[in-house]
Amino acid sequence: MTTLFGVLLSMGGISVAVWLIRARRSVAATFGSGGAAVAIIGFAVLANAAPVLAGDNSSAVIGLLVLGLLAWLVVSRRGQLRGPSGVWPRISLGMAGALLVWCLGVDVVAGSGVYGSRLPAYAAAGLLLLAVWLMAARTTLSLGAMAYTGLAVLSLLTLPAAVDGQAWRACTAGKLEKCSLAGALFKSFYESENYIALMASFTLVAAVCALRRAERLAAVSFCLLIIVATGSRTSYLAIAAVGVWVVGALVLERRRPYPQINFAVCVALVVGAIGMATYLTWSASKTTLSNRGNIWIHVRDYIAGSEGTGVGVSKWYYLRDIGEAPYHFFHSGYVLAIFSGGFIALTLWGLWLAALLHGAVVDGRALSAKAPVVLFVIYSFTEVVWNPLSVDGLTWIFVSMMATASAFVPTDPGPAKGPVEAGDRPELLARLRRLTGGTGAGRVTADARD
Repeated sequence: MTTLFGVLLSMGGISVAVWLIRARRSVAATFGSGGAAVAIIGFAVLANAAPVLAGDNSSAVIGLLVLGLLAWLVVSRRGQLRGPSGVWPRISLGMAGALLVWCLGVDVVAGSGVYGSRLPAYAAAGLLLLAVWLMAARTTLSLGAMAYTGLAVLSLLTLPAAVDGQAWRACTAGKLEKCSLAGALFKSFYESENYIALMASFTLVAAVCALRRAERLAAVSFCLLIIVATGSRTSYLAIAAVGVWVVGALVLERRRPYPQINFAVCVALVVGAIGMATYLTWSASKTTLSNRGNIWIHVRDYIAGSEGTGVGVSKWYYLRDIGEAPYHFFHSGYVLAIFSGGFIALTLWGLWLAALLHGAVVDGRALSAKAPVVLFVIYSFTEVVWNPLSVDGLTWIFVSMMATASAFVPTDPGPAKGPVEAGDRPELLARLRRLTGGTGAGRVTADARD
């Protein structure tokens, strides 16, 4: 079965790569321009290829990629360095920036200061936020851009499945029995099968909400094949949970447009998630959620007395080096925030999420467009989807969520001017009326469907 799955995965990866090249006009439409598509997809693919191409120097390569993305944005904008025009995108980016600055400050002043070589990682994170700020000024993505970016990355990661035995990990036994239908756990170039399953999950959700007909079927089938091969139980549970949101979104949006999600709903979702994550952290035993509790116990023990401010993320590397903490990272975005900046950082994290959820879209499909954000809220309970203090191969998920301004490619998108808000642009109401009138709220251009 492993051989069969390996062949299917490799053939699927090659087929997806060929399909993306042949459908490049459709792909470019979801990014607003061919240049944006090349820049964002190229960044995501090369960031994931960096560990293979550069080994221990992969962090330096990713840093160069961030600089390259920033340089492209400055040159292509011809000196126009303003940020997004909408209020909520500005708030969301502001909260992400405040989270980075706060956690950096805590790391500098707590204990003996920043441990090891974390400062370049902080710098890369800051430059990335600057790049997203510049991108949001004139580049708006539809949700299909996330789907296509994910498919491009997955096509790369599935290539070795049939020819490289190192792309598979033996099934585990004992207390943590874990296997897949393939008879092994597919991990591609990386050490953990959860990594590739995470990306396949976000790609799947974006494809379900944004792609159509044969494209949707092909993308979903490819992602499901990957998830099944990885045997990732986290992905199964997260997809099942967000599936309720997706079904509800597709049903509700058939009745009327939703340019924004009600702010009270956004706050309730985020507060509930933060409350649950905090409860899990302080109630966990060593075996909670496949031994993730062992990590969380070390977190709460080490920050005891500093729960409000945290101790700085570099201290985790110090604890690992002296053998007082597990090698694995935090296995929770919420726990990462608590350790790095305490409950203040967790509050900033929540404000960022609430603002991101509430940001308006131009096609009246906010419930669908924000489905990956809901998946992010769920997935962050047990995995670090986005590390706000660094840049890695998962950062494209954050970039895509921040820049998404519609679920589908609008029939008349006009010039790309950045994410807009319902109260910021008078022409938005007229655009929504056109989209929900004779042309249909979910209709896309012919190029975007091909």
